[in-house]
Amino acid sequence: MSVAPPGGQNRIMIYGPKDDGTYIVEFRTAAGEALAISIPRSEASVVRYFQERMPYGLFVPDIS
Repeated sequence: MSVAPPGGQNRIMIYGPKDDGTYIVEFRTAAGEALAISIPRSEASVVRYFQERMPYGLFVPDIS
């Protein structure tokens, strides 16, 4: 589905809408660990809002 973020950054990606109207939101750390959640069509309005504003994903700096 995707690869580890370039440059050692954390990343949030939104994939979709899929054929059934759902979206997948993937959270991936710079170390390559990942968590993906499926958002049903009925709850996707907020996801669509953010996807329109960040079509290439969001890179999150690690400040720890």
